[in-house]
This record gives sequence, structure tokens and C-alpha cells, in this order.
Amino acid sequence: MSIWKNSSASEIKPWGEITNFSTPFGMSGKIIYINKGERNSLKYYMSRNQALYCLSGKVSVIAPKETEFGDKNSQGTGATFELLPGEVILIECGDPYRIKALEDSVLVEVLRGRASNDSVMIEDDYGRI
Repeated sequence: MSIWKNSSASEIKPWGEITNFSTPFGMSGKIIYINKGERNSLKYYMSRNQALYCLSGKVSVIAPKETEFGDKNSQGTGATFELLPGEVILIECGDPYRIKALEDSVLVEVLRGRASNDSVMIEDDYGRI
């Protein structure tokens, strides 16, 4: 058995801030602070699955390719999931999504998989592509 310790690193984003943390065991995550009315990029992970837990606030998770599940489905444009405090959503690798804050919000993202930079940005409101 072993115990491992590391530090986190914060990064300012145009829509808020993230704090990254990782382990050498294929797990990593982020604390995501997103400002009301802002949204992150439309993106997906190539090889990592993720869980998003809403710690506070209220967000909308837009999944343009989702056709089976969702709180709100739009004919031909995917699904939208609303997350409130205490709720969690699983997003599988390869499935694009975007988060929009309906209130100032804090999310915890947990990633499973060893790839360190396998996200693919599809669209961005802030010209970062």
C-alpha cells in the first residue's frame, strides 16, 4: 500500500477558473468555477471518461450528439442536462459537451484514464481554437 501527495495548480479562463489536480494512478480532476452566463468550449476527451459533480450553482450541460438521454431534447440538435447541487453526470470519451452557467457555479470534474492532454476543442466563444 502507498499514499501519494501532490499540489494543485489554478488557471484563469475567460469564463472563470479551474484548479487541476492529478495522481500517478490514472486519475485526475478539476475544480471548475464558472461565472453566470458564461460557457466553456465545446469539447470532448479522446480516451478519458469523466464525471461532473455540481457542488454549487446551476449549470446546463449541452450534448449536441446525445439522442437517447437528457432533460431537454431538441429534434436533431442533441440534448441538454441541467445540473443542480448534489447532482452528477457521466460523460463518456468521444462525446462532445459544453457547460453553461445559469448561476455562478462550482463543479468537480473527475477524469479516469492516463492521457494527460487528450481533449479536442471543437468550438470556442473566446477564439482559443
